[in-house]
Amino acid sequence: VEGGELSIKLARHWGYKVKKIPPNKATIIFAQSNFWGRSIAAVSASTEPLSYTDFGPLVPNFEKIPYDDLAALEQKFKENPNICAFMVEPIQGEAGVRMPT
Repeated sequence: VEGGELSIKLARHWGYKVKKIPPNKATIIFAQSNFWGRSIAAVSASTEPLSYTDFGPLVPNFEKIPYDDLAALEQKFKENPNICAFMVEPIQGEAGVRMPT
């Protein structure tokens, strides 16, 4: 969990300082069916209702796309200039050992 949390902090910091994203607008994209912990940030990134229901308010500006969908990722980057990171598991273990093609 700590690694994921630090990654979010670093991505946002880079977004604000280097990419000049307006304050509180930095967006991070996650692949659906992700699992990387049970912190508020981790459950905010989740698409599993059992992980996030009744734990709000959740962390804002987290968007999700289908796992292994390059076209969806490209579309998000075209639509949103405030994206500072894409966080993805190389192999999704909790989702059934899913690997990208």
